[in-house]
Amino acid sequence: MVRRFIWVTVSKHQVFAWVILIGLIYLLSLPESYHLAVLSTAVLPQEVRFNVMIDPGHGGIDSGGIGPGEVYEKDIVLDIALRLRDFLEKRGIIVGMTRASDTDVSQLASIRGTRYQRDLNGRFLAMHEGAVGISIHANVTKDPGEKGAIVFYMRDSYIDQIYANIILEQLEKVQILNHPEPIARSNLLLLKAKPPVLLVEVGFLSNASDLAKLTDPQFRQVLAEAIGQGMIDFLNFYRLEQSE
Repeated sequence: MVRRFIWVTVSKHQVFAWVILIGLIYLLSLPESYHLAVLSTAVLPQEVRFNVMIDPGHGGIDSGGIGPGEVYEKDIVLDIALRLRDFLEKRGIIVGMTRASDTDVSQLASIRGTRYQRDLNGRFLAMHEGAVGISIHANVTKDPGEKGAIVFYMRDSYIDQIYANIILEQLEKVQILNHPEPIARSNLLLLKAKPPVLLVEVGFLSNASDLAKLTDPQFRQVLAEAIGQGMIDFLNFYRLEQSE
């Protein structure tokens, strides 16, 4: 049996083209959050203008979760965020907000892309205008038994974990907890911001007990004040930490 070999000559340009193609295929296979993180970190505002940046999740055509009776997450979290802003400002805290009305924040973006990508990019960039940040959300799930607050922070960040524990301690005084401790995540873009940033789920619109609470203006005020006090406590700690 005679073996025959076929020699193929490949130019350097062709090799380079194949390397580029393979690299693109690899990048496209990565989660969307990775692409957004790369795009979002391209241009960052340098000036810190606020002590606190508050992000009410969703807004505009993005309703977020929807509870029974067409209770929209975007409306619940905006109301809490506005109450939180007022609470902090009365105590001398300079507050910025990604949105203060029923709109998205895609106009703040530095990238092209879908409305969702631009909206998320805008929120991420805005977080860098605050010394610390918080993004407020409400959960919806298929399990009506799921209830309570959840606090997410950036995995492997010592200062973010302290921040999360302080907020959770205050939340526990007014709302049951879905998890007894803050949850570390590494795939949420807002948590990747340079300043300490948390994502707080204040409850489940899909749970009857949480829904009754979250649709009560008095409870939303209590919730906002608990988060606000936690942010003040953390700011005091953070300033001491930075001065050492």
